[in-house]
Amino acid sequence: MNYSDKIILALDNENIEDNISLINELVPPINILKIGPISFLPNGKDLVEAIKKTDASVMFDFKFFDIPNTVTESLRFLFDLNTKIFTIHCLSGPKAISAVVKKIDELHSEITNNLHVDIKQNIIKPEVFGVTILTSFDNNELASIGLTGSIQDNVLRLVENSVKAGIGGIVCSGEEVEVIRKNFGDKVKILVPGVRLNSSDDDQKRVVTPKEAFSLGADYIVLGRTLTSYENKVERYDKIIKSLA
Repeated sequence: MNYSDKIILALDNENIEDNISLINELVPPINILKIGPISFLPNGKDLVEAIKKTDASVMFDFKFFDIPNTVTESLRFLFDLNTKIFTIHCLSGPKAISAVVKKIDELHSEITNNLHVDIKQNIIKPEVFGVTILTSFDNNELASIGLTGSIQDNVLRLVENSVKAGIGGIVCSGEEVEVIRKNFGDKVKILVPGVRLNSSDDDQKRVVTPKEAFSLGADYIVLGRTLTSYENKVERYDKIIKSLA
């Protein structure tokens, strides 16, 4: 299996030079870059310019959680970023999710309408992925914000509502991959953050290894500190790829 389009590199540094260094070291073989508030807000313009110099696509991971109008009016920029994946909280509700999916379809049609077919094929339509329960949560944390039932119960409920609303993918921990795949089959793609080659004591509580994530049915995984904290990142990436055999 070619994992270059399955593995997403997390750019989670505030320092633009650190992010550019990661891009230069790891793109290729990695073809998808995750950007979020830490990397984007301080250096958005410079980061976008650095990414545009590559052939990489983007996972824009801001986990939008707002009223439908606010989210839909914020989507045009995704097409300037070569965005492959855009995240929204499933807790935003079916109305917001449906509105986002519809708006992205409309924007893609508008942007590509008068383009030559060869150019049109290069314009990616962002896929909407819903964030279920953050991987930093455990059952105690869930109860503390007033959600009843287990994490798995809440995840399945959120996935069901989001699929009905037309969402293309789900972001969840490795612990929920198997049950989502069992209940929803190929109706949604599954993306797993919080992936660790080795166990570690940090803020991610529901973690799995890369091999476990793919074996359970994940379509994508995100590699962050388990890759980027190592001095020789290419060597570390090769070790992760070998672990998947």
